[in-house]
Amino acid sequence: MLQYFIVPIFDLPAAPNVTVLLIGRIGDLLVSTAFLRALRRARPQARIRLVVPNSSEETARLVPWVDEILLLERAPQKFLSHLKLLRSLRTPCDLLLDLNPSFSRRSAALAALIPAQVKVSFRKGRWDRVFSHQIASPGEREPMLERYARLAKSFGIAYEPRLEIRLEPTHEEEARRILEETRPRESAFKIAVHPGNFKKFDNRWPEEKFVELTNLLAEHFGVQLFYMAGPGEEKPVSGIVSRLAAPVPILSPRPIGVTGAWMREMDLCVLNITGTTHLAAALGVPTFGFYSGYTDAVWRPSSPIHHGVVSQSWQSCRDIPVAAAYAGIKALLP
Repeated sequence: MLQYFIVPIFDLPAAPNVTVLLIGRIGDLLVSTAFLRALRRARPQARIRLVVPNSSEETARLVPWVDEILLLERAPQKFLSHLKLLRSLRTPCDLLLDLNPSFSRRSAALAALIPAQVKVSFRKGRWDRVFSHQIASPGEREPMLERYARLAKSFGIAYEPRLEIRLEPTHEEEARRILEETRPRESAFKIAVHPGNFKKFDNRWPEEKFVELTNLLAEHFGVQLFYMAGPGEEKPVSGIVSRLAAPVPILSPRPIGVTGAWMREMDLCVLNITGTTHLAAALGVPTFGFYSGYTDAVWRPSSPIHHGVVSQSWQSCRDIPVAAAYAGIKALLP
């Protein structure tokens, strides 16, 4: 059993002004929603300010427990945007929380600039003096949700390891319209396939295996298949679909709220472990994923509706056989 250092209990004011830093990808923000909900419920009168990269803006707008969202531009030429952000962050707060479990130079620099009575982070071994309080570094196999559980415990607040976002009615309406255009079969078991995460080779199940698996699933009369592509993924996803034995519709990149609402119309999402996995978890959509030892230990959603195959490799999922994936999904079919 994993053991971690006992963490101190930090006093949290009744109505604190809180600045939360999360300089990561969309999946990182989605996983943090369990902690943000716990913080809001513990201090309903708090004013919570969330700082995220501009690439996470759409996702941040779906998180109902924050009062203000500040965006950090990546491009160095966005000098005026950086200046405006820094001016906003100069407003003193009672508590600053760096939710990045690993070191982020930008996050640490922002933490140094923001005036706060208490500054809390995970111990990272770099720039630790910026913070007034720290909790133990994450263990190599410690799940992300348990890392945030330890952080919640350090404040003595109740924590539930469940991701959550809130969609708008317009997202639901647009998703239904898009789905109707593909003529869904009412009684079919609908499977969405997302072969994304093309920037991370070891976290991406091979494209030829997706082709073989999809062709096998297409042989089941009661199954209706769909593919989905994230931003910048249209070409590689189209390339996979073009090699299938029968045509399959593709959901092109949409706003994340619409994508999430469309996924909720599915009975199962088959995917690589990426932000889409955590979007499904935040909306209660069942998944079947391809896990390396690392992603299984650290990033796998906690609910039993999330299935998958785990590679014997710690770093890569690419060796998972098609037969193992097909057997796992077939067991989930009605």
